Amino acid sequence: MTDTTPLPRRERRAAERDDPHAAATERRTTRSAARSRAARSEKIRKLAFGGIVAAVLAVGGYLAFGDFLNRPSGAAAANVVDVQSSMAGFTPSEIHVKAGATVTLKWWTQDAAVHLKGGVHSMISTELGLSETLPAESTKMVTWTVPNKPGTYDVWCETCCGGKDAPQMHGKIVVEPASASVSGAVG
Repeated sequence: MTDTTPLPRRERRAAERDDPHAAATERRTTRSAARSRAARSEKIRKLAFGGIVAAVLAVGGYLAFGDFLNRPSGAAAANVVDVQSSMAGFTPSEIHVKAGATVTLKWWTQDAAVHLKGGVHSMISTELGLSETLPAESTKMVTWTVPNKPGTYDVWCETCCGGKDAPQMHGKIVVEPASASVSGAVG
């Protein structure tokens, strides 16, 4: 068993005379161990902080860009237009179609029902004969015959964010003449 009681002053000085470097060596060893513990603790804090930052950025990125990650997949068939409704409006905000064509809108949303009046988005254009509703968190195929009236028409969501009066809830449908070239030029 080791005695841990401090040595009297006279005995300490005698021990220092016998080995003058022992006390300095002990102090250096103690300081070195303390620095080592502090460095290890600092590394652990930095790693923990980095992990928290990475997790926050990952969650933020998912929340910001989650709609892009969860878009319906698959190649678009001829005359099928992929349209998303969200609290920010329609994506794409402008759709080009040919007059007289039959077009299918693959219309979808990930908005929850609590955010939508009546739990639905709507797509309204009285001039084009569109009046459709889309339940929250769903996809709907809307087949529509484009009127033979070239021009640019307003389409809006009547059921959320202020309805027709809300500027972000509008989109455009550009009806091009049936004979317009593939480049999109209106003839």
